[in-house]
Amino acid sequence: TSDYGKYLVSIMNCRSCHGENLTGGKPGEQFAGPNLAVIVPAWSETGFGTTLRTGVDPAGHTLAKGMPWKEISALANDDDLRAMYAYVRSLAHFAGAPQ
Repeated sequence: TSDYGKYLVSIMNCRSCHGENLTGGKPGEQFAGPNLAVIVPAWSETGFGTTLRTGVDPAGHTLAKGMPWKEISALANDDDLRAMYAYVRSLAHFAGAPQ
């Protein structure tokens, strides 16, 4: 569920780089992650899972070195990734994300 995805995002500390609402880290921070509320809704569920399993997004871009996708992939099963995807998609109303 989206609620379980919210829990996983919290315990995996995604907000430390991607910001409180996952709308992007602040410039100047060591790891200022991009706005997931805009990026992820444009991806399919499969694309999200593949990104966190391979470190390459659906557009073929390699994730930044600071992104711990290997650790997430090692800890999260497919159901976990589906829940995280559902949660991040639910944030589309933040920061100009597509609805």
